[in-house]
Formats: sequence, structure tokens, C-alpha cells
Amino acid sequence: MQSQTSSKRLRRNRRWALALLLLAFALFVWASLENGQGAYAWLLAASEAAMVGALADWFAVVALFRHPLGIPFPHTAILPRRRDQLAQRLAEFIREHFLQEDAILRLVQRYSLASGLASWLRRPKNRALFAEQVQQLVYRALQLAQLEPLRQSLAKSLGAQLRQLDLSRWTAQLLQLLTEDGRHQALLSDAIARLDDWLTQESVQEELAEQIERLLQRAYPTLFSWLGAVVDPATLSRNLARNLVRAAQETLSEIHQDPEHPKRQAFDRWLQESLLRLQQDQRLQARIRRWQEGLLAHPAARDYVARVVNDLQQWLLQDLQASPSRSRQLLHKGAGWFGDLLDTQPQLRQAIDGYVEESARRLLPTVQESFTKHIEDTIRAWPMADMIRVLEEGIGSDLQYIRINGTVVGLLLGLLIHALFVLLGSL
Repeated sequence: MQSQTSSKRLRRNRRWALALLLLAFALFVWASLENGQGAYAWLLAASEAAMVGALADWFAVVALFRHPLGIPFPHTAILPRRRDQLAQRLAEFIREHFLQEDAILRLVQRYSLASGLASWLRRPKNRALFAEQVQQLVYRALQLAQLEPLRQSLAKSLGAQLRQLDLSRWTAQLLQLLTEDGRHQALLSDAIARLDDWLTQESVQEELAEQIERLLQRAYPTLFSWLGAVVDPATLSRNLARNLVRAAQETLSEIHQDPEHPKRQAFDRWLQESLLRLQQDQRLQARIRRWQEGLLAHPAARDYVARVVNDLQQWLLQDLQASPSRSRQLLHKGAGWFGDLLDTQPQLRQAIDGYVEESARRLLPTVQESFTKHIEDTIRAWPMADMIRVLEEGIGSDLQYIRINGTVVGLLLGLLIHALFVLLGSL
């Protein structure tokens, strides 16, 4: 629509400039037929100067885009001839004035991304929009992942990445992280407390009693039959279970309350020895590597992973298209939670804005270079006819006013010069 408007405007201004030139020519012919005497002398001088101005400015305007009348006059068709220099200078101008580092960083600092996101997510309709868009994005990505060539490529790439993973070194780093500042002892204490709570449950003790009763029946049938004549087997099993639980709880309580308990020290020594072996024992590292390679190469493992991934993919595809969708509900709640978190945590907003600013500073040189090259390449690859058409539609209509003004100014200069000659002749 904009292009059509520009084309109409260009044609209209061209017609006005041509009409004025033809008017000047008609006045010139009229004055010439009257021999240029009296008032016609003024008209002759004005029309001559108007034609000269109009033709000179027409030549100047046309010379920007093409050779006038198809004749290769020197220094004409400037824009096509200088396209490469134009592309380079335009790209440099945009880089230096629009992508300048200080200007971009001021823009990033002026508009806080975290605050804007928090404000945007505060509205329920925006949360719903976010959930819907992410849902569609995930759905299309899962559909794309169903393509067999892509699945094979992903599987091959994933296998290559897993083979490059140094499992022994990674496990050693994990153990080292767990043992820093006594974290492993805190984890052990938490595990003991949870195990103690689990053992005190009546349902757990009943299950232990049933297991003990079945064990005695299988392992010691004669003894169990003899004991059954003296005491109820179920009562005996429950008593044994309670005694086992009580003994286990006493041991766990001792370990939990005593930071220097031998069991804790044995646990600490085991972790440290395992850490050293993972870091230094080459035979253990080689064994882990063989186990890793064997697992990755085993058909059953590959088939199992493929089935799990396929089942998960199918479930997600069905859920994303269902109404209501659990995934969409989780996305909506997640967007609300994140928006509330940004809204109530100024330190988080500052951290995000700082990260955005630092990322902009780090990535800006690459963006500048890429954007500059993109502008240059786009202009250089532009078909010449299209480039001329677009430039003429963009600025050609305004350039026609140069022709119009040249005609008018030439007419006035012609009158002025003729007036000077008349004045000089009368002296």
C-alpha cells in the first residue's frame, strides 16, 4: 500500500515538472514568434532561463539513478555505480549511530526487562497468553521430533555426547561437592531421621511381621510348627518385628545424636576412599568406562530409552491438545509464580537486569559486525532495477521538486537578468 502511494506521488510530481517545462517551452515559442520585442522580450528571457533551469535539474535528478537519455555521461548513474560504497557507508552509519555501545546500554538500563516482565505477567490474560504460546511451541517441537531422520540424528548426537562424558570424573566431582563442609553428614542425619519415622509407622511394622512369618515358614518349617503349638505365630512375628524395629531405632538414634559415632566415621572414610579411587584408580576408571560403553551399546538399553522417550512424547502430545490440559495449567501457574517472584524480589530483578546488561555488552560487538555485514550483503545482492525502483519511489517524488523549483527559479533569474540588461542599456 505504501509502495503504491509512493508510486502515485512520484508520477504526479513528474507530470507537474514536465508540465512546467512544456509551459516554459510554449512561452519561448510564443515570444520567439513575436520576435521578442517589447513585453515579449521579458517573456523570451524568462522562458529561456526557465527551460535551462528545468533541463539542468532534470539532468541532475536523472543522473542520480541512470544515464540521461541512455548516454553514459561522466559522473552519471551515481547510485548504481556507487552501490558498494553506499552499502558500506550506510551500514557503518547505522552501526555507529544506532548500534553504538553506550546508546544500547542506556536503552537496556532505561527499560528494566525484569520489571517489565513482572508487570506483564501480573495480568491474568498475559499469563494465559504465555501458557498458550509456550504450549504451541512445545507441541510443534514434539511434532518435529517425530520425524524419523531428526530422531535418528538426535539419538546419534545424544549417544556421542554420552560417550564423551567422563562418568568417573563427574561422579568424583559430585562426591566432592557432597563432602564439602560436612554436607554428607547432614544428608546422613536427614536420612536417619526419615528412616526412623518410616519404621515407627504401624503399617510398616505389620508388613515386617508378615515378612518374618513367611521367612520362618520357609526356612524353618519344623521349628515353626513346634513354636506354633506353644505360641501364636502371628504374635511371635509381631513381637520379633517390634524388637527388630526397636533395636534399629536405638542404633539409628545413637548415630543421629553422636557426631563422632564410629558408623559416621566409617561412612566418612568410605566416601573419601571412593572419591580417591574415582580420581586416581585407573583400573576403576577403565571399568566404569567399559560399563558405560556396554550400557550405551546394549540394544535393550537403547530400546528401553527409545520406548520411554516415545511414550513421554505421545503423552505430552495428547495432553497439549487436551481440554483442559495439565501441561497448560502448569505453564499458567509457573508464569504466575515467576511473575509474583519478580514482583516481590527486587534483588532478583536487579540480578536479571545486570545479567541482561552484561550479556548485551558481551554480545554487542558480534551483533554490530553481523548486522553491518547483513546490510552490506543485502544491498549488494539487490537487483539493480529493484534498487533503482525502490529508491525512486522513496525519494524520487521529493527530487521532482528540484526540477519544479529549478524551472521557477530559472524564470525569475531570467526576468532579473533581463531587467539588469535593460537598466544597463538605459544608462
